[in-house]
Amino acid sequence: MSLKIVRFIAVMLAAVTLGMGFCHLMELPARMGWDPYLWVGTTVQGGLYRMFGTLGALIDVAAIVALVLNAYFTREHGWPNFRLALAAAVLFAAALVLWWIVVHPVNVELAKWVNGPVPSDWVRWRARWEWGHAFNTLLQLAGFAALIWSVLEEGSPSKGR
Repeated sequence: MSLKIVRFIAVMLAAVTLGMGFCHLMELPARMGWDPYLWVGTTVQGGLYRMFGTLGALIDVAAIVALVLNAYFTREHGWPNFRLALAAAVLFAAALVLWWIVVHPVNVELAKWVNGPVPSDWVRWRARWEWGHAFNTLLQLAGFAALIWSVLEEGSPSKGR
């Protein structure tokens, strides 16, 4: 597989992943002001984010795989932008790890609210869910910047490879 194809796939998947994160980031200011009925009704019971957990998760993982392959092939072809390509893969992987540590436990808790009562400390869960997504997106944005810079970096493969 050519480096150009790997780069194309990595950029496309990373862009789609970042786009999903930006949805959360742009919604955050408004959603932090919602009352429990609106927030829980939309987030938990309304199924608004159902596709984020299924198709979105597959896209996230595929993006990381593509970014790792991009870094690998960039290094194998001797291009000087390997570190940027590697940084992109590491930052997207770190974002997914952050999601598992911060957001996933909230999703497990929210699943209990689908047909049950909303606890009195729901604001704490909302903040963790919203801010977890925000920090996840910021890591992805940094990774996307590194990816784009690695693709645009001028240079040629090093000699001897």
